Amino acid sequence: MDPKTIAWVVPHEAYDDETVIAPLREQGFRVLACLAGVPLPAEAELRVLQADLFADTRRLRREYVMDGRPTLIVASSAEQEADALEFIKPRDDVVRGTRPVELLVLRLARLLKHAGGEALLQSLEFTDELTGLANRKRWQSQLAQELGNTLSPDCRAVVLFDLDHFKQINDRFGHQAGDQVLREAAALLREEIAPGDRLARWGGEEFVALISRYDRQTVVADVQRMLQRLAEHAFHAPAAATAAGAAFERLVNRFDETAPAPLEGEATQRMAVTASAGMAFLGERSTFADVMNQADVALYEAKGRGRNRLVSYESLQESSGGEDRDLYVRHFENVTRVMTERMTTLVTHMGRSLVEAARREANQDALTQLHNRRYFDARLSREFETARKHGRALTIALIDLDHFHDVNATHGYPTGDHVLRRFAEIARHSVRLTDWLARYGGEEFCLVMPDTDLETGARVAERVRRQVAGAEIRSIEQRSVPLTASVGVAQLDAGVDNPLSLVQRASAAVLAAKQAGRNRLVIGS
Repeated sequence: MDPKTIAWVVPHEAYDDETVIAPLREQGFRVLACLAGVPLPAEAELRVLQADLFADTRRLRREYVMDGRPTLIVASSAEQEADALEFIKPRDDVVRGTRPVELLVLRLARLLKHAGGEALLQSLEFTDELTGLANRKRWQSQLAQELGNTLSPDCRAVVLFDLDHFKQINDRFGHQAGDQVLREAAALLREEIAPGDRLARWGGEEFVALISRYDRQTVVADVQRMLQRLAEHAFHAPAAATAAGAAFERLVNRFDETAPAPLEGEATQRMAVTASAGMAFLGERSTFADVMNQADVALYEAKGRGRNRLVSYESLQESSGGEDRDLYVRHFENVTRVMTERMTTLVTHMGRSLVEAARREANQDALTQLHNRRYFDARLSREFETARKHGRALTIALIDLDHFHDVNATHGYPTGDHVLRRFAEIARHSVRLTDWLARYGGEEFCLVMPDTDLETGARVAERVRRQVAGAEIRSIEQRSVPLTASVGVAQLDAGVDNPLSLVQRASAAVLAAKQAGRNRLVIGS
C-alpha cells in the first residue's frame, strides 16, 4: 500500500479540483479523485473532505462516518471549523482553506505519521471497517463499563436494530448495494443518537445502541423516531446495481429483452429499507449476557409481529405475567418463524435461478451466447402474428459469413469458433435496443427488427455488415483472419403468408448477394 495515497472526495465526476490537487502531487502525494457516497479505493490511506462541497454540516458528518480511515476536513470559515471539531475523531484534523499548500501538506503529513502509529492500530482494532462505527469487541467493552456504573441517574436501555429483509437487497441489487445500505443506515443512526449514547455494529445487518434518557417514555419515543427515520430515508441502489436488479426482475418475470443493461450514471432505483428493534432496560443486577439476550428476544418478537416496529422486553414480561418460561417459548417460535421465512426465500430464489438457468440454456446458443434456432422459431412466430394483427412493420436480415469453410480449413476449428464469437460480439454492439439476434445455423445468423420498415432495417443490417468487414480478427496463432458477410433483408408485406415465407425471402436475397460477389447487402422482393 502506498503510504502517500490520498482519497480526495468530490461531489461529481465533472468537478474540477486540479488547481488544488496538482501542488499536492508535486509534493509527492498520489491523489485520487473519488465520488462522495461511493466506497473509497483500498489503497488510499487518507481522505480529504471539503466542507464547502456539502450542503450542510449534517451531510458532511454523514459522509465522514461512512469511512473509517484518517480524514482531513477542509473548512472555509470558523463556523465550519467549529462544527467539524464537534464530531471528528481525535486522530483526525481540520484545516482552514487549501492555501498555502505548505500548511495543507504539513497537516496531511501529520495524519500520515499518526496513521502509522499505535493509535491508528488500536482504533482499527475496535472499528467496523465498513461503517466506521465501534465494532462488536468495542461494544462489549463499552457495555461492560456502563453496567459497572450503577450510580447513573439516567434510564438506560440496550437496543438491537435489525434491517428487515436485508438478504433480499443483496440478492436483488448485489452486495455493493447492501454495503451502501449498511453505511447509510449507520450514518442515519449516528445522527439521531445523543452525545452520551453508544452505537456499534453488532454484526451482519444488526446494529446495537445504548440509549440514556431521563425516563423510559423518552427512550421509547427516541428509538421509534430512529426507526421512522430509517423507513423514510431514500436509499438508492448504485446505477450498476440497479441494472443488475432490473436484469434479475426480467429473469424472474420471464420477460424477453435483448437490450443491454442501463449504463452507469443512469437513474438509480430506490430501495425500501426498514428495521425492527428489540429493547431491554438496564437494571441494578443486569449482566451483559442477560441484557443482550433480552434485547434479542424483543427483537424477534418485533419481527414476528410484522417487522418495522419496536418491542421492549419489559412489555413482553408484563403481557406474560412475569413468566420468563412463556417468553422464551414465544422467542423460540419467533426465531423458528423468521428462519423458516428466510429458508423459504432462499429455496424459492435457488429454485427460480435453476429454472431460469435451464430455460436460458434451452433458448441460448452455447457458443455465441445469442438466441438459438429453437428460440428464433418460437419468437419469430410471435413477432409475425403481432405485426400482422396490429398492422405493424417487421423486417428481418439473414446474415451469412463469407468463406467460413476456408476459415476452418486454414486456421482450424478453434479459430472458427473464435470467429463466430467475435461476429456475435460485433453484431450485438451494432444493432438497436429493440432488435434481437439469433444463430440460425452454422455460420448463418438472423437479425429481427420489430416495428421497423424496410429502409430502416436495411440501414441497421448494413451497419452490421460494415462493422464485420472492418473488424480486426485474429486466429488462435494471432494471424489475421479476414471476415465479411453477405446479407439479405426482407420485410413483412401482403405477399408473405407466414414466418417461413419471410425467412425464405431473406434467404433468396442472401443467395443473390453471394452470386453478386459476396460482402454486400441485397433487399429481397
